[in-house]
Amino acid sequence: MLEQPASSPTSHVSPGPRVARLAIVSVVAIILGLVLFKTITVAWSGWRAYQTASELMILARIEPQLQQLPAIQEELATLAADLTGLQNEIDPLAPVLAWMQPLPEYGPAMATSPELLAAGRKGLAVTQQALDLVAPSVARIQREEPDATTMDVLLLSLAENAARLPELVPGLASLRATLATVPAAGLPERLASPLAAAPHAVELGEVFARLGPHLPGLLGMDAPKTYLILVQNNHELRATGGFIAAVGRLTLDEGRITDLDFVDSYDIYRRDGVYPPAPAPMQKYMNIQLLVMRDANWSPDLPTSAQIAQSLYQSDTGIKVDGIVTIDLHAVKRIFSALGTLRAPGFDEPVTGDNIETQIISLWERPAGTDATADSELGEWWNKRKDFIPALAGAVMEQVQQGKVNYLALAAALQETLYTRSVQVWVDDADVQSELHEIGWDGALQAEKNADFLAVVDTNMGYNKVDAAIERQLDYRVVWPDGPTKPAQATVTLTYTHPIDAEDPGCDLTPRYGKDYADLIARCYFNYVRVYVPGSSRLLNVEGVSPETVETQRGETGTQVFTGYFILEPNHRHQISYTYLLPEGITPTQYRLILQRQSGTNPLPLRVNIDGDTYETQLEAGLFKWPVADAGPVGAR
Repeated sequence: MLEQPASSPTSHVSPGPRVARLAIVSVVAIILGLVLFKTITVAWSGWRAYQTASELMILARIEPQLQQLPAIQEELATLAADLTGLQNEIDPLAPVLAWMQPLPEYGPAMATSPELLAAGRKGLAVTQQALDLVAPSVARIQREEPDATTMDVLLLSLAENAARLPELVPGLASLRATLATVPAAGLPERLASPLAAAPHAVELGEVFARLGPHLPGLLGMDAPKTYLILVQNNHELRATGGFIAAVGRLTLDEGRITDLDFVDSYDIYRRDGVYPPAPAPMQKYMNIQLLVMRDANWSPDLPTSAQIAQSLYQSDTGIKVDGIVTIDLHAVKRIFSALGTLRAPGFDEPVTGDNIETQIISLWERPAGTDATADSELGEWWNKRKDFIPALAGAVMEQVQQGKVNYLALAAALQETLYTRSVQVWVDDADVQSELHEIGWDGALQAEKNADFLAVVDTNMGYNKVDAAIERQLDYRVVWPDGPTKPAQATVTLTYTHPIDAEDPGCDLTPRYGKDYADLIARCYFNYVRVYVPGSSRLLNVEGVSPETVETQRGETGTQVFTGYFILEPNHRHQISYTYLLPEGITPTQYRLILQRQSGTNPLPLRVNIDGDTYETQLEAGLFKWPVADAGPVGAR
């Protein structure tokens, strides 16, 4: 039998594996090709958007004249188209981009690029809408008044289109909602910083757009408008945020600042003036018999105090003001942080948000240009101790007017100070005031019908700066001991801690200055407390205050007020509590609470227990509301 010739090694191999390998290679090649193609298209779209944005930035930076507005609008339209193309390329890749989050440095930015693009497109759309709104007016005004300055043209255009500014609100609201979805964690600082500021700035823009129809009047486009700026030192707490240390007068004429002047609040007084009697507690504890400008903010309801301040200022100076703005040290620090580094006359070093309070205290202790101190030469020191305020104000205005600021950061800072009530605004215009009240900027007590309300108001009656050290904590409990149809019982417990390790022998209430500012902080705390609650609430029990100081009386905006007075020594802790019945009709099923943090105080450790449901927070905002949207299930807090 003949042997069969040996076959080649491949003669008996099935073609299946070869085909499979070829198929895999082909698929991988196709995928790589698609990825490469997609990468190229994304890169091209991104490059086009980058080039357009760069051209726009150059145009805005080098040729900012209003004549370039049409060119800017054209570039914005091109950029909008480029961003749309880029987002169309990016969106399908969102799941893949999300996997890049852990990558160092640029991973988070790549992972959030779809959200960033969506926010960018909405921001661009609002910008285009705003420019389209004012562009026709700008062009016409330039033709009719060729010698008008850029600022004049913008202000005139704003006045002409003010009634249409509310048209921008929906776009701004949509942009703010989109910005809220962008996860900023891990993003590069140059991206994270403006991203953090943007929602606050956009919210501020929303408010100004809503106020649009009123802006010409507020800016003095028809007639000059004068506003008072009450500088409140919250180290010496008063009802609306602090002792009125200085008063500034700001006049706007056709949108321009024509007058800005700050004076010591003690200077607003006439020996022959006629003044109303001071509130009874000020007479009793502070021996203040007449209500003068520096003590005008006795009421925690700013519209009430503002009208008193308006009347007193007019009586003292003959000038009727159109509105009042309060600002405290918290706001000063936040605004200076946004301004960056600033130089001001009299200050030995550049001023920043980090050192502004320290520098202010230093200049208060030893005013610039003199060696006088409160401990040595009271007369000269007294006359110069607040000279730093107009110097600071002038430096701020100069820097803003010269454009040497990050406007996005400054807008965010302003919005935050308004949100936390470090800045409050009252305007002598019912329509404007209604808008300010709705957004919570007017410093009013926010009590509402058929809702529980709580506002604890401390007033430092000790001629000192102890509030710079005082720590507060609030615990609020509501139960229905006799059933859900019976009145609820509320208990508010306040804990005050004076952490300074010092002694103030005898707790002397006599007005006196020590050797330095720290001496004014290391003293006894003489505190007059007012607890504002719903009208018709009935006081049951009070602990921790002098019994003879407890009163119950009607308060502003339909509230009821419970009062009390106590003295807290340095390095001690003190607790007070008020127990009372809420009005009928406040039931467990329809319970709502509005709790208002006093302006000028630090963030407040807060614990709320409503019929067994507990919520704890560090309250930084001006208001806390119950139910809390993100509180979670009972027992999880």
